Amino acid sequence: MKHTCHWPGCETEVPPAMWGCKPHWFSLPKRLRDRIWATYRRGQEVTKTPSPEYMQAAREVQDWIRNFRSSCGAKGLR
Repeated sequence: MKHTCHWPGCETEVPPAMWGCKPHWFSLPKRLRDRIWATYRRGQEVTKTPSPEYMQAAREVQDWIRNFRSSCGAKGLR
């Protein structure tokens, strides 16, 4: 099963333990990247059981992306 970047619309394949492709990962503020790593549990991509804290961090990232894209107009970073 392929795993793609979590940036909306990005189809770049990434290893299952990674949140996203390098350009999109590093476009996130460091505080959000740190939250993703701090809440990641090794193997959650295999068991499909991320912690509630990880899911909250993931929602915060998606909220940030929506705000980022709207402030950049049209689609922002693709």
